[in-house]
Amino acid sequence: MKSSLDTLVKLGEQPLRDMSDDTLQADMMTMNESLRNTPDDYILNLHENKAKKITITMKIYSNLCHVLHLVKPSLIGAASLRMAELTMSNGLASSSPLAFGYYGQVLVANGSVKEGCRLGRYHRMCEQFLDHRNGMSQSSYISCSFQHTCLQED
Repeated sequence: MKSSLDTLVKLGEQPLRDMSDDTLQADMMTMNESLRNTPDDYILNLHENKAKKITITMKIYSNLCHVLHLVKPSLIGAASLRMAELTMSNGLASSSPLAFGYYGQVLVANGSVKEGCRLGRYHRMCEQFLDHRNGMSQSSYISCSFQHTCLQED
């Protein structure tokens, strides 16, 4: 975990903030507002990100999120928010479905179930789109938790 965090700093990323950090909460509210005002079609038709630095950064964050679930869950909000920001500003990368999935889980855990479920749908749709385009599978356990939570909402 430390080597991933050190690598992110070398890539110009800011240190991860805990969920109790007020600035993280403010940044999440800004992202939530942006996502609320962005049509589904726009998000699902984002161009493909071809920048290697962004792709590597996203991959490090996604691997870090897997570890943070077990080691330090309070940092997943910051990591997933950054992945969502990178996706929205730079286009879809292979880790973008995980960005939507992890950030959606954070929203659901914080009481924004409807918004979290919307991101859960993006997770599945982007994953299917990227799988189809790249001819590969990127399976994840994230979908199962969304199906359970979001089916209860419908």
